[in-house]
Amino acid sequence: FEKLLNYLIKNFSIITPEEFKIFSKHNLNKFENKKKILITFDDGYKSQKQITEKYLNPNNIKAMFFLVSDFISIQSKVQAQAFVRNNFYKNKNSVKLDNDIQNMNIQDINFLIESGHTIGAHTKTHLQLSNIKNEDELISEIFDCKKKLEDLFKKTTIDDFAYTFGDYESINEKSLNIISKYYKFIYSGLRGNNLKIKNNVVRRDAINMWETTNVINCYLNGYLDFIYEKKVKNLENWIKN
Repeated sequence: FEKLLNYLIKNFSIITPEEFKIFSKHNLNKFENKKKILITFDDGYKSQKQITEKYLNPNNIKAMFFLVSDFISIQSKVQAQAFVRNNFYKNKNSVKLDNDIQNMNIQDINFLIESGHTIGAHTKTHLQLSNIKNEDELISEIFDCKKKLEDLFKKTTIDDFAYTFGDYESINEKSLNIISKYYKFIYSGLRGNNLKIKNNVVRRDAINMWETTNVINCYLNGYLDFIYEKKVKNLENWIKN
């Protein structure tokens, strides 16, 4: 992560969640002439607090953390790993977990907030929203996460939602419109440029630690964005204004 972060600092302007929202809304040219990126994390792993403390905070970098509300409430490492195994992967049979995997707790997340980072919602239990047929269950996954996070962290308003898995197949028109009812910004896992977003559907580039700098550079410079353009437009058009 340190190597990746140094690459990002050298080649991009890393902006805060607040700056991202201002920039995406008003297209302000207030930053230096580099491509601008916002760093986000999903799920709520303990390692995210550790790298924040070790790498982000010393570099005064503010990130967005999308949390699964039931996951961060778990108090046992064994139960946390069982939750990851059962909820975080589409194919449970292929899961091999690192023994160090653990969830962030309330104290960890308070540390993030006090350090100036932003938290968002990532569903209640990490279900794939497009597969939920029952509307009450769908609303629970989307809204209960917001309510629980705002109850736990009293001075925080949750305006941002990242849907689970992030791909086109994991979202549909019904779930997207429920999300837009409760949140101001919807974060996908579809690649693309956010200079002119519509209906607050945010594109994101997923990055894996084992990928080379050349591959990451390809993602962040938009060389693969064309693959996702039609899918992103569909999401934008699904939302009823």
